[in-house]
Amino acid sequence: MGTTLELKQVSPYLLEKIKNYSELAGIFLDAQYLEDSPFWEEFTIDPNDIDDVEWFNEATNYLQERLDKLVTHKPEKFEKMKDDIPLIINEGKSKYLDLDKTWQPINFLLTGYDFYDEEFHLSKLVVSQNPADNLPIIRAVSPSQGIEYDGGDYPLYYFSVDEVQQIAKALSDFSMDEIRQRLKFRGLPEDSYNHLFDYTYNPLVKYYQNAADKGNAMFLEFG
Repeated sequence: MGTTLELKQVSPYLLEKIKNYSELAGIFLDAQYLEDSPFWEEFTIDPNDIDDVEWFNEATNYLQERLDKLVTHKPEKFEKMKDDIPLIINEGKSKYLDLDKTWQPINFLLTGYDFYDEEFHLSKLVVSQNPADNLPIIRAVSPSQGIEYDGGDYPLYYFSVDEVQQIAKALSDFSMDEIRQRLKFRGLPEDSYNHLFDYTYNPLVKYYQNAADKGNAMFLEFG
């Protein structure tokens, strides 16, 4: 199957709230499935397909079920968080960037490493230099900080506002010539990753720049 990745911008205010109250993470993520979310503009439901209809009915109720569970089992925490829930829902409904499984080849282009290479995890700096090819390491899809939350197979990873700014600038500066140098260094054809650029790489660069322009942080949801 393989691990997928979606990125979603988040305001610095809500990032801090969610770090303090991990229950809000699931609310933020489930909001994208609300009936009035942009998600459904891009995901077409076939009304004649019973599986589609059942999934739509289930997904659009994720958030309410989570809120009901929170009110029932953690009423004191709910009281502390309830004033921020409308903002959480509003931001959670905003458009996300779906990299699907392409995040791993993108990670190679941006770092020169396979995600599971031991050397890759020696440094946690979001932007640094690869000592092998002397080209940038840009950890745009490989965060190290995460928030554990109920129902998540993985933590909800994030980059701070400052880290988003660093990544956006590094992505902007990272040239096609440098990508070709990296591929050549690894003995790979220059066109071996061409299929990624319009599909997910260029949208990733634009999404980070948009987040940086807005002063947002970034969530990375692996699934």
